[in-house]
Amino acid sequence: MKKMTKTILSLLLCFVSTLSYSKEREVIDFNRGWQFCLTDNASEPIPVTGSSWQQIDLPYDFQLNMPWDSTANRARAFKKQAAAWFRKVFVAHETWKGHRVMLDFEGLMYYGDVYFNGKRVGGTEYGYCGFDCDISALINYGGENIVSVYTNTGVDGGSRWYTGGGINRNVCLIITDTIALARHGIYATAAPLKELHGTWQVEIQAEYTGATLSMGRLETQARIIDAIGNVVSESERYPCPAQSRQQLVEVKLPALNVSNPTLWSCDTPYLYTIEVTTYCDGVVRDRQMERFGFRTIEYGADFGFKLNRQKVFLQGIANHVDFGGVGVATYRTAIARQLKQLKAFGFNAVRCSHNPYPECFYDLCDEMGILVVDEFVDKWSTDGNCWGGRTDFLNCWVPLMQEWVKRDRNHPCVIMWSLGNEMQHRENASGYMTGDWGVTMYRMMDVLLKRYDATRPSTAAMYPARANGIRRADYGFRDKKNIVPPELSCVTEIASYNYEYADYPRYKECNPNLIIFQSEASVNDLVTPFLCMNRTTTVGLCYWGAIEYWGESDGWPKKGWNYSFFDHTLNPYPRAYLLRSCFKEDEPQVHIGVLDGEQKSVIWNDVLSGRAEMSHFYWKPNAGDNITLEISTNCDEVELLQNGKSLGVKKNNRHDKKQQNKLLWRDIPWQAGKVIAVAKNNGSEVARHELRSPGKATRMQMTVEDNPMPGYTAADLVYVRLQAVDNKGLAVDNYEGEVSIEVNGGATLIALD
Repeated sequence: MKKMTKTILSLLLCFVSTLSYSKEREVIDFNRGWQFCLTDNASEPIPVTGSSWQQIDLPYDFQLNMPWDSTANRARAFKKQAAAWFRKVFVAHETWKGHRVMLDFEGLMYYGDVYFNGKRVGGTEYGYCGFDCDISALINYGGENIVSVYTNTGVDGGSRWYTGGGINRNVCLIITDTIALARHGIYATAAPLKELHGTWQVEIQAEYTGATLSMGRLETQARIIDAIGNVVSESERYPCPAQSRQQLVEVKLPALNVSNPTLWSCDTPYLYTIEVTTYCDGVVRDRQMERFGFRTIEYGADFGFKLNRQKVFLQGIANHVDFGGVGVATYRTAIARQLKQLKAFGFNAVRCSHNPYPECFYDLCDEMGILVVDEFVDKWSTDGNCWGGRTDFLNCWVPLMQEWVKRDRNHPCVIMWSLGNEMQHRENASGYMTGDWGVTMYRMMDVLLKRYDATRPSTAAMYPARANGIRRADYGFRDKKNIVPPELSCVTEIASYNYEYADYPRYKECNPNLIIFQSEASVNDLVTPFLCMNRTTTVGLCYWGAIEYWGESDGWPKKGWNYSFFDHTLNPYPRAYLLRSCFKEDEPQVHIGVLDGEQKSVIWNDVLSGRAEMSHFYWKPNAGDNITLEISTNCDEVELLQNGKSLGVKKNNRHDKKQQNKLLWRDIPWQAGKVIAVAKNNGSEVARHELRSPGKATRMQMTVEDNPMPGYTAADLVYVRLQAVDNKGLAVDNYEGEVSIEVNGGATLIALD
């Protein structure tokens, strides 16, 4: 039995997995049938016996299932830092003999090591980037094989937010021929040919290990396939070099032309597939596919951002990786329903804060037409703060960046690389101590970035600071002479600023060439940052923490950040509709919210954040109570009616950026029944919204959500919404009774949110 103080719940169910494979390479889902044990013992092997071991399936965030602890770090969601072992026993197929067998980890938290049959075969210092382990030579074909994985959440200061713990992303076995493409071994870029109108040229690169080239006469062939399976362009077999002393060899294939391709955009996210086939001595040895899209991106100081030569203003979110009741465990459905809800409210972009997101996130953004600012890391810290790995960031950033860029560079949704976040508030957060606030560090990182992808600009998000690290609390912060853009933002290709939108015109006076992007906007400021930005000349903005997330609590017993537009279950708070009224300004709309209290604000990371207590719940315990209603609308005027009686008409004040689209009716005597907001343009009704007062809760209503996107598998989640309702089916949001849940059949209850 569980007592719920909030009865809108998400019920997450998980079914059994399947395998997927192609003729030349087999990709096996390796997520089922693991054992898990909390332990401080980092030595392998450790005993598998005893009650401390649990049977689990991956992905799994063990930290979320640990007790809440008021003495633990509030930024880490009041969860103690911990370590754990994961183990899986399996029998290898005889058909794998003579093949290359790779264990592929998409990620784990925060750092860890992988052992196979007692030998360390790989690991990571930064679990947001994936890695693989070659186990071909260690497989026991005559008996059991054991994979053991040590994971550690790192030290308290190793992250400023909740990272979760464990193997939180997918694991798979990849079986290929000994002659095969390298990891992330396909890279494609497409650009229109100026001399041939409507024709695009596609450059394709295939990558092989140097040792592979000497195994025979290698040839590579590429095909481009449209969304319905038609081959639209195909190359001849192209010979690879016969040998190389390099560890990795990039084979650039002859360019392919495609006539009048369907362009990828936010409204029409059309995807093509590149198929690369590897031949050795005339025999097919490997075949791999990678999706991509045809689109152009442009940036300029006078227009901001263009997609396919059309101006687009980024209406985005910046959030930590967080999926509510499952913590940071990665499920495609969890990500898809987040993106679906965001798009319904007019969002068109996500800034990955402050680390690479799971692979299926980018796949879904490709499919749904959502733009992505892909971010590498938080600080370039040299003192352990904001970095949780055992090896200093400055000693391991090169291979991590290679993995990150190669993994994501074929996604058309990715339109910008962000190399870091908020370095300019202390010098040792800016990488090497070169005395220039990270300028040298950025240039070094950008050179390596461009080595692997030069088709997108790079940036680094700036703390709300001035040049020379002047902060809001410093004397003279508001003096005009000090309103000077940080040094690093004048070097990055895109000038990304967290907050301080009122200073952007002054920044442009100092440096007219700045291409400005508000990489974080405060939910506390509601729609004012959006309305006050010059949307003609700037790139866009991303609202920080628009979805509630674990960690960064402002005090016990809160477990996370809820100064947001959506709660953990993705239920919109009323002011999400205020944002929607601006983001979807061409769609007439109106929405009623009940103001339950005054705005609560908190200074967090030098920024004023907060949220008024509001609900959609039209209910008060006593008939004599007064209420305040806040109406969000993008229409000319709204009339409010209570049980058929007009409470007056109010005009939308579009001349005041802090009042636009927001109307208040204060001190209304509450009455049982309903209130209706009728919105009008030019005197004619174009939208309406009503709230009804419910009676006493009489039952629970269950709604199974539709699978939000194609690609759903039996290993994924089903979300079930539970709501207390009265005898008329009206929601009773203040119900606090006990709820007992029992699941029968092939599904497993894994979380309540």
